[in-house]
Amino acid sequence: MRTAATSAPCRKTPGEIFRLIDWMMHLTEPLSQRFEQELRELEETLNMPYVTSVERIAEARGGVSLLLRQLGKVCGRLPEEVAERIRSLPFPQIEALGEALLDFQSLSDLQNWLDLNEGSAD
Repeated sequence: MRTAATSAPCRKTPGEIFRLIDWMMHLTEPLSQRFEQELRELEETLNMPYVTSVERIAEARGGVSLLLRQLGKVCGRLPEEVAERIRSLPFPQIEALGEALLDFQSLSDLQNWLDLNEGSAD
């Protein structure tokens, strides 16, 4: 894909190529439902979901974004250094923090959690 994205005369960015592929793959609703069903059946047969690296990155970024919004509702406006600490957490700790936030009542609860859990491998 990199060669296609950088060779003349087609100098498209990877993002443009992904948008083109997504546009080309746009399915009607019945076909989309059939595709999702067949994909679920394949995942069950293989006993593992097929997730591309792009999907994994998007899922992680979306999870962090949602978590930051939720923490803002519970703890108030987050200082940028706290938000950055959260962004740097590995995904398993992001998930753990998502559960822990239900017990938070203030920013100090969040900071205490970060101090105790940052760098630990759950």
